[in-house]
Amino acid sequence: MSAPIVDIQGPVQDIFLFTGDPDGASLQAESSRRIELTLAADVLFAFGRADLSPAARARLAEIAERLRTQAKGKVQIDGHTDSVGDDAQNLTLSRRRAQAVRDALSAALADSGITYEINGFGETRPVAPNTVDGKDNPKGRSSNRRVEIRFDK
Repeated sequence: MSAPIVDIQGPVQDIFLFTGDPDGASLQAESSRRIELTLAADVLFAFGRADLSPAARARLAEIAERLRTQAKGKVQIDGHTDSVGDDAQNLTLSRRRAQAVRDALSAALADSGITYEINGFGETRPVAPNTVDGKDNPKGRSSNRRVEIRFDK
């Protein structure tokens, strides 16, 4: 006797390929259907500010061209901060940063018809600990200060 052969099929999940800059200024996750870009806020903005730096404008011009050729549907832009400052200030700062990125991208893509959704999350979604053993963690706080851009392709 032989056991019956049963086909097992499960849901297929997106598989993301992660790449990043050697200096940690940006991270990219790409699947067959979606692209997620994470940009360090320290590269885009001065600490505690929402005014784009000249380097940020150049980087966002590159991203705008990518959006022009690859984005389908709405582009989501999320701003994040570290835990320095109070919750309300961080929430406001994260929203202002997401808006600044959106404004730069929409100016570069005025004729594209791309739409945006912006969110500010303040310090509520850290990717690294802001403190370790009760002590300040500057590297972790730096990782938490970021802007994320997501879009379907």
